Amino acid sequence: DEFQKKFPSASSGSTSSTQSKGGPFSKITSTSDMHETKMGNVTIQVVTGDITKETADVIVNSSNENFTLKSGVSKAILEAAGPAVEVECRNLGKKSHQLFITPGNLKCKKILHLAGQTDPVKINKTVKDALQLCVKSSFTSVSFPAIGTGDVPENWEQMKPNATNQAFPLQAGTQEYDEIQKLFQASCKQTIIKIERIQNPTLWSGLQVKKRDMEVRNGHQNNERRLFHGTSEDTVATINDRGFNRSFAGKNAACYGNGTYFAVNASYSASNTYSKPNQNGEKFMYVCRVLTGDFALGQQGMIVPPPKGTSTISTDLYDSVVDNMANPSMFVVFHDIQAYPEYLIKFK
Repeated sequence: DEFQKKFPSASSGSTSSTQSKGGPFSKITSTSDMHETKMGNVTIQVVTGDITKETADVIVNSSNENFTLKSGVSKAILEAAGPAVEVECRNLGKKSHQLFITPGNLKCKKILHLAGQTDPVKINKTVKDALQLCVKSSFTSVSFPAIGTGDVPENWEQMKPNATNQAFPLQAGTQEYDEIQKLFQASCKQTIIKIERIQNPTLWSGLQVKKRDMEVRNGHQNNERRLFHGTSEDTVATINDRGFNRSFAGKNAACYGNGTYFAVNASYSASNTYSKPNQNGEKFMYVCRVLTGDFALGQQGMIVPPPKGTSTISTDLYDSVVDNMANPSMFVVFHDIQAYPEYLIKFK
């Protein structure tokens, strides 16, 4: 199961706390709703249940940067803790990416609020920082929710009832805003007017299904990139709702295949050819999560990526194509589900 994938040196069986020869973890103890292993004096448990009922010293709430998220597990924690905790979160606002507050009605000693992440590397750092903060504060037990494993990203905000998609403006100076600004300004020095996070649960779920399939097929997890896509203002609503449509291939160029094109550098997508200015001179560009997977060199007229290996009839195809194998400046995908319009930048 997933627990054994994360702790491969801990084989199932005995409840003994003696470390196994294969690694630092003891053998796994399992019940119907809990798996446990030990590393030295540290006990690690994966539990199925209600985190608001936990009695650990610290309960972690994975929220947004302002600690006001009211959806999923975060909503359950805030509601169980009571209105005083919610007010405290609002008053604190953005003071730190991790902070302790009073537990309210929960049985823990403190609630640790932290900004949720979706990137595995950032999740790893966030958890490590949280554990170090707990140790520094002399707490001996902590309960984490399953960070980054939900249907949608932890930092998403509550959407309007029955909305299929919604754009949320980012506040300048937040970690999320600064991250996207840095990606854009790495190659493009034009002035950012606004950055919006695009929330579309259906498109996001489709991307995750395709991503898991790609990981199995390719045998590795290096399948996703953040790339840029310039567009005109009149297509924004459609892209936010339906995603990218490869049937429009050739509208601007199709030198490497009849798919949807994404640039490595924002400066490329910022040209008037791709980001057509509106009557006020404002331009629009998406920062996208694109499943590029294993790629090959593209060529004009392609409607799918070429097959892997030497067979021309193989069903095992590459996932995308590029303009240059040694140093790609653009990627082309042929399945709409392989790209998600994560952020929209309005600039001038």
